[in-house]
Amino acid sequence: MRSIISSRSHLASMPYTHCRTRIIDLRDLDIPEHASDEEYRAIYLKYVHRPSHSRIENATLLRDAVESIKHGIAPPVAFPTETVYGLGADATNEPAVSGIFAAKGRPSDNPLIVHVSSIKHLEQLTGEPLPAIYVPAAERFWPGPLTILLPVPSSGIFARNVHPFQSTIGFRIPSSKYARFFIAATGRPIAGPSANSSGKPSPTTARHVLDDLNGKVNFILDGGDCEVGVESTVVDGLHDPPLILRPGGVGLEELRSLGGEKWARTAIGYKRHSGGPTDGPGKDGSSATTTLSTPSSIDESAIGVSTSSGNASVAHFDGNVTYEDDVNGAPRAPGMKYRHYSPQGRLVLFSEDAVLKGRVLDKLNELVGNCHQRSGMGGQEKPHEVKGGIISCYWPSFAGLPVEGIRSTISAPNTNGNTASEPFVPDAVSNSAYVPITSMATTTVKNNNVTLYNVQLGPDISTLAHSLFGVLRLFDELGCTFIFAETVRRTTASSFSSSSPPSTAPSEPRSQPSALTNGAETTGKRDPSHTRRDLEDAVVDRIEKAAAERVD
Repeated sequence: MRSIISSRSHLASMPYTHCRTRIIDLRDLDIPEHASDEEYRAIYLKYVHRPSHSRIENATLLRDAVESIKHGIAPPVAFPTETVYGLGADATNEPAVSGIFAAKGRPSDNPLIVHVSSIKHLEQLTGEPLPAIYVPAAERFWPGPLTILLPVPSSGIFARNVHPFQSTIGFRIPSSKYARFFIAATGRPIAGPSANSSGKPSPTTARHVLDDLNGKVNFILDGGDCEVGVESTVVDGLHDPPLILRPGGVGLEELRSLGGEKWARTAIGYKRHSGGPTDGPGKDGSSATTTLSTPSSIDESAIGVSTSSGNASVAHFDGNVTYEDDVNGAPRAPGMKYRHYSPQGRLVLFSEDAVLKGRVLDKLNELVGNCHQRSGMGGQEKPHEVKGGIISCYWPSFAGLPVEGIRSTISAPNTNGNTASEPFVPDAVSNSAYVPITSMATTTVKNNNVTLYNVQLGPDISTLAHSLFGVLRLFDELGCTFIFAETVRRTTASSFSSSSPPSTAPSEPRSQPSALTNGAETTGKRDPSHTRRDLEDAVVDRIEKAAAERVD
């Protein structure tokens, strides 16, 4: 161990290809939802020092994972949060943080978010009280999917590669009991981007992490499926007005409702997707001639902007406010500069109007036509097996395409009992969590055999948020050449209230964990219509960043 610790700087800079990746099941521990750091550490110490015979291996692996964080030994450790799985290292240890960039293949100027266990923990690290501007946000949204920007402490405690070229660092307190247990067990602030290969869909299960990083990390902590399914909102409250730099589980309207003149003027600070893709033609050779743009239901008025936090701001022609880059061109927050969430297949989004006009079938014919292979014998075309995925929310199954041989019941792994009339069910589908809502069918396009997989998510936005990354990964595992999905249908306050039945719940504020005490209860209330529209913002951002093309 001593030699490993002394060599950690060298080890952190090496690519990871021969790790023995093992999964540690945190669900084996009796971890309470609400506990102090001291209580979480006591649970950890009892588990690793006095394990039962059946739990010795899991306990030993957990101890090794925690010790690797404490000593700053790369590679990083994957851990669950309520948003997505993170890839964690000690945020105060530069060689350990370098291991995150090496394991993910992450661009070195992309900043990291630091996870802490409580406001007390945060204030101990920064040496300063939480700025007054953030107090109402912390009281309502922490622990939870909100990241705030704070000035880099003058003590220099944090590794420079956590905040490359930046004067601020993003912090958040996760609501996942497994994440807060992990932070408390290590006694370290945890720098943690999503635990995926850079640019791929974010992982929402331990299996997703294993698929991406097997051989690149030693330990994956398994806490089951992530509750939210999209990353945290990033907000800069030091700016006047406060700016949302990345949409997530907390959105514009909820931040504006915090009270006070400053929060009331909160604005969008990230670049909406008004232009076409920038990475050229798709893998199938087709060109993206359509644009990526899902209009927002939020009416952004022009507002004056100051640069009180030292960041370059730009007022766009439509009145929206953004400052994607500071003066050196580095992104202010994760997800602002680099393309994220992209599946291997070509993701095409269709507007409601495009669906009604039959453009889904037109696009299918185009893409399948571009997938044919030539045998090389006399220039004759050889029929090609093509696979496609369809995410269905509002449109009918298989987007209304003319298909045959539909198999809508896929309830068990394959046996030798498949009949010729039924499409063969790949293990990726039969072993998937999406079995109950997945159908298969076939069709023929230009002499090519096409197998389509339809995942029927339905119209609920929280279901789409929770499942989006997992479904994209399922289609990758199936080898889908293309993926069709609908654009997110935005709601308004009036449409939400008219479509929602009157609440019979008491009018008192619901209980919500307190960041001050690691989850001791406090009062707070989130408007369900706000929550729904906030998720819409986050899902629109993720799905349009993942898409190669939009058809209107």
